[in-house]
Amino acid sequence: MKNANLDDLFAQYDAASHTDDHELVRRYAPIIHFDAREPFLPLAAGYTLFREDSESPSFPCQIELHKAGYSEAAFAIEYAIWWDWDIHHLYELEHIWVYVDSEGQVVRGEASAHGGHQDMSIDGQLNLTDDRLNLFSEPGKHAFAPIVEWLENGKADTVANCGVEAGTAGLCTPPVIEGYIHSTPEDDRRILAYLQTKAFMPSMDFTQIFDGLNDCLVPWSLLFNWIPSRIDWWKTELQRLASSS
Repeated sequence: MKNANLDDLFAQYDAASHTDDHELVRRYAPIIHFDAREPFLPLAAGYTLFREDSESPSFPCQIELHKAGYSEAAFAIEYAIWWDWDIHHLYELEHIWVYVDSEGQVVRGEASAHGGHQDMSIDGQLNLTDDRLNLFSEPGKHAFAPIVEWLENGKADTVANCGVEAGTAGLCTPPVIEGYIHSTPEDDRRILAYLQTKAFMPSMDFTQIFDGLNDCLVPWSLLFNWIPSRIDWWKTELQRLASSS
C-alpha cells in the first residue's frame, strides 16, 4: 500500500532543505524511559516549532510561551510521538512539549497523559540530560510522567490494561483524525486478537531507554498525512494474519 511504511514517510522529508528547524528539534528531542517488558517503542515523531503563542495542530491545547508562573520561552517544540500500537488499541499518539528561552536553556516541559497534559517538573526542576528532557512512559499505555512514582501509583490499572484488557478498545479515532480512518467490527475483533498476543505483565523497571527520537523526526504535516495509510496497511495486514492462522 502506497506510503504505508516508515521508509516512505522519511523519504518524503528532505532534512537538508529544513536544516535550521530540523537540527533544533533534534537537539532538544526528549529521552524516554520504558518498562523493560514494553513491546511497543516509538516509530516516528511529528514536530511543530512555535515562535509565538498558537493552538497545537495535533492536540487540544494552546501553546503559551509567556505563561504565568514560568520563565519566558523564546520558542517551543511540540513532539507528536507515533506508535502503531497502544496495548488497548491500534493508533497511538502522545505528546511532549519543550520550552526553550533566548539563551537556549530548557525552561519548561509538558507532556500528555490519557488525553490531558501536565507539567513535567518536580519542585520546579526538570530531569535533563544536557538539553534533553528525560521522561518515563506508562507500560503499554505510554502516558508520560517525570518520575516513576507517578506511574507506580496507578500500577493496578496498568496491570489490567496490559493483561486482560489488551486490545479491547479496537481502533482508536481521536478528534485529530476523525473522518480520516474508519473501522468495522471485524477490524476491532482482529485488533483484539492481535493485542492479546502482546499482553504482558509490567515489570515497573524502566530500563528500556529510547534515545532515538532525534533520528525519527518529520514535520507534523507529513506524519498526519501518513497516518491513515499506515492504519489501512495494518488493517490489511491483520486480515492477512487472521486468514493464515
